[in-house]
Amino acid sequence: MSLFDHMLHFRRFIVAFVGLSILVGIAAYGTMARQEDPSFPYRPGSIEVVYPGVSAAQIEKLIVEPLEEELLQVEEIDYFRSVSRDNVAIFTILLNDSIYDTDSAWDRVRRAMARAELAFPDGAISMELNDRRMDIPAVVLSVTGSEDPIVLEVAADQIKQRLLSVPGVSRIEIYGEPEKELIIEVDGAELNRLGINRQQVVAALQARNEIIPGGLLNVGEKFIRVNTFSDIQSVEELAIIPIRLPRGQTVPLSAVAQVKMLPKMPAVAQVFHNGERAVQLGIIAVRGQTDIIGFGATLREELKPIAADFAPLNIRETFFQPDFVRARLEDLQGSLVVSTVVIAAVVLLALGWRTGLLVALVLPIVAMITLAIYNLGGGILHQIAIIGIVVSLGILIDNAIVIVESIEKHLREGMEKVAASRLAVKQLAMPLFSSTGTTIAAFIPLLLSKGNTADFTRAIPEMIVIALIVSYVISVMVLPLAAIYWLKRDSRSDVPGSRWIANRVNRIHQYHPFIPLAVVALFLVATATLLPYVKQQFFPSAYRNQIVVDLTFPVGTPVNYTAEKSLQLEQQLQARADVKSVMRAVGTSGPRFYYNLSLTPSAANYSRLMVNTYDAQDNQKVIDWLDQDFQPQMPEATIVAHKLGQGPPMLAPIEVRLQGYNGDDLFKAAQSVMSVLHQNEGARVVRSNMDSGIPELKLAIADYAGSELGITRSDITRQVFSETTGLNSGQYRYSNNPVTMRVRSPQGEFTALESIPSLYLYQGEQVVPLTSVASLQAHWSSAEIHHYNGRPTVNIYSELQPGAAYNQVLSELFAHLEKDPLPASVTLSLGGESEESGDANRAILTSAPVGIGVLLFFMMLQFNSFRRLGIILTTIPLAAVGIIPGLLLMDQPFGFQSLLGVIALIGIVVNNAIVLIDLVDGRLALGETIQKAVKFAIEQRTAPILLTTATTILGLLPLVFSDSTLWPPLASAIISGLAMSTLLTLVAIPSLCILLLKNDQKIVAA
Repeated sequence: MSLFDHMLHFRRFIVAFVGLSILVGIAAYGTMARQEDPSFPYRPGSIEVVYPGVSAAQIEKLIVEPLEEELLQVEEIDYFRSVSRDNVAIFTILLNDSIYDTDSAWDRVRRAMARAELAFPDGAISMELNDRRMDIPAVVLSVTGSEDPIVLEVAADQIKQRLLSVPGVSRIEIYGEPEKELIIEVDGAELNRLGINRQQVVAALQARNEIIPGGLLNVGEKFIRVNTFSDIQSVEELAIIPIRLPRGQTVPLSAVAQVKMLPKMPAVAQVFHNGERAVQLGIIAVRGQTDIIGFGATLREELKPIAADFAPLNIRETFFQPDFVRARLEDLQGSLVVSTVVIAAVVLLALGWRTGLLVALVLPIVAMITLAIYNLGGGILHQIAIIGIVVSLGILIDNAIVIVESIEKHLREGMEKVAASRLAVKQLAMPLFSSTGTTIAAFIPLLLSKGNTADFTRAIPEMIVIALIVSYVISVMVLPLAAIYWLKRDSRSDVPGSRWIANRVNRIHQYHPFIPLAVVALFLVATATLLPYVKQQFFPSAYRNQIVVDLTFPVGTPVNYTAEKSLQLEQQLQARADVKSVMRAVGTSGPRFYYNLSLTPSAANYSRLMVNTYDAQDNQKVIDWLDQDFQPQMPEATIVAHKLGQGPPMLAPIEVRLQGYNGDDLFKAAQSVMSVLHQNEGARVVRSNMDSGIPELKLAIADYAGSELGITRSDITRQVFSETTGLNSGQYRYSNNPVTMRVRSPQGEFTALESIPSLYLYQGEQVVPLTSVASLQAHWSSAEIHHYNGRPTVNIYSELQPGAAYNQVLSELFAHLEKDPLPASVTLSLGGESEESGDANRAILTSAPVGIGVLLFFMMLQFNSFRRLGIILTTIPLAAVGIIPGLLLMDQPFGFQSLLGVIALIGIVVNNAIVLIDLVDGRLALGETIQKAVKFAIEQRTAPILLTTATTILGLLPLVFSDSTLWPPLASAIISGLAMSTLLTLVAIPSLCILLLKNDQKIVAA
């Protein structure tokens, strides 16, 4: 019993199973999780080590180098960057692309941190690993309505506690909250009058703030706890703590100090919503099967009563990702519907209403079943998944066209419906199986490749592969059954134009069989000459009405100055007619509201502004204004304005890493590279992280003089530290969160420079001027020290001008460096788009052998002939011939999306070649000459090939005109490449068959 007879016997089961699968797909579409973009594994992370009072150079030696030595032994780490600053070391770490079990990898990092900590000196107060940097807040809320940041922080913390119970909330992060401290301001003049110092005040506070338990009393039936209340219970208790004077008297603390709850100084993280001071909540949804759109609706409902409870404070939506998800998916779903309708219309016009309807129904059936399978596998509906369905529409319908065309042909020859369907399945089941397998094989490298780029785009090959498999099953097992009841024997005309084209192609092969090969070779050579003119772009920017502005001042700039200058920028932005709103973060990059944003370590000299424009087309206008008009107003700042990107995050499109241990050579190399980039017309906002240094007031202590007076070096340094930053006196535990108690002067970090030499030291009743035991000397020292994988590094960054490509800019740079090389001690490597693109391509090449092996397997399974294999493999270059001219004509760059287009084209043209050669073999098996066999194959396959080409091209047209910047390059590559490769396939493959199979009389199984 043949395959078709089994299908006929179980036809009711097949119909029921297909119907049930469609219902599952419809249910999946209504219930599956939705988000805008795929989630990345937790490969990026950061470590922050705090060591107060230590310079950047000391941080490098004492903290960074021991930790780098341990991290270099963690094999799972791809690379790490470190920056040493005063008081803090910050590491940015990226795990290898092959790592998916990130938890165990981060555990190894923690063990390396624990080993390094053993080598740290005393005083390093904290070391924290953040291995969840890839989490993006689905919603960012701003709490405003008060100038007191502590009031905002308290409200934000209470709102956080209430929102944590909302279904779908994973965690909530707070941004811009002032880290509070309980400040005991002790005036130096008052201390001088009383003859005491701040260390004595600290000692009194610490003695009074010990927790000493009172124990338990056993009274027979129960225990009674004795609470000693030994620590400070309230600010009022703090104020009456007795301070002992040199002559034995005591005074309350309130007599010598003022007690205030203030934001921690020096202040760093601050956020502003449209100019108002704010504290923000970043609400992170549970990863995985969370419907972000439904999550957003639930959250808005929960916020209504909360907002009323916290009036007059305001809870504002700074960023609401569910709205963007809804808009993006609705746009792409619209493109999917339009593509389906267009393809169906083309099929109906080309095949007639009865045949066309049967073929067109395959589209929604396959789409729904594909969605059902994707959902059962844990898939999430996002823009990448929808694009996968759109791209597959034109490809998957080819199987249906071939099967139905064959059945109709047999019907026109006089066969009965059952016999016609049986013969079509017998003749085409294996060729279509092989052609489907080879098309799937083209996408295997994308399925198996690893890394951020592969993770971002993987849903495209997943959807296409599922759709192709479902399409094959439906075309071979369902359509022949449906054709028995639906198709009629009629005299339907051919696809319009196909007969004319087939006749012209046959005439070429009849009179000039080898000219097509020469023409194809000419096309290949011409395409190769155009390659240097193609712009390269890894991923385009996102089509959003948002831009990001990074404002950076020289290291050492106080946060209040950064806040003042960034406010000027914010005010001018808000005055523009094309700017809707501005969110500003000072001293921090603020919430990572978009997956592609890179997080910048907190720094007082840094500010980030998120600018919402009224329309995405206004973005470039704002960027041009910032570059040309505003930057000259603030020459001391580096202003980097850019659109939101797509694909894996990166610091800049162009990144040049210079590494070396000779500081002078490194400086010269950096100056040389920056000079070349500044002169390049395609480069914009060229900058570097080269250390500019920071002024330092060095305290030169005369140990001998101090010892004569009984004053130690620690006495001197504590006195200076208590004047500026303040001495830690323990924790006050009865705030809403425990806070540090700090004893300092009223001026704190604003202490006048000239007042430092006039400080006094106390030894018993002896008063000693600071200048008696120390002198002050001005120095210039390192402000930031950067390392990459443990080596001193200078990174040079550049944005790109509109229309410029990174490969063109880098080509000019390397051409210059060939004439004027860098110092021999300096090594150069690339980051940015060049590195990411190279990593993505290497990941595909690594898995390409598997795809090639599967491709060869299916072709050899079908033909068992090396000559036929060679003929089919020649179609692969044809897939790229039309792409290069097409991209140049449409001014589109070649990026990863275009590479996806090339892969899709390989599958299509190989598919066409397999079925074409199978028809040739079928006629050869009947004893026909090669010329007649080729003529017959062209007559039979021209219409399906043209129809597949037309449906694929027209189905992708909505993407070409889409507002999204991500998909027009993909659609353009497929359209231009397919149009050219179809023509070349029809002329090249028959010529190769005539050349290589002319003496082949092998009988090929029908």
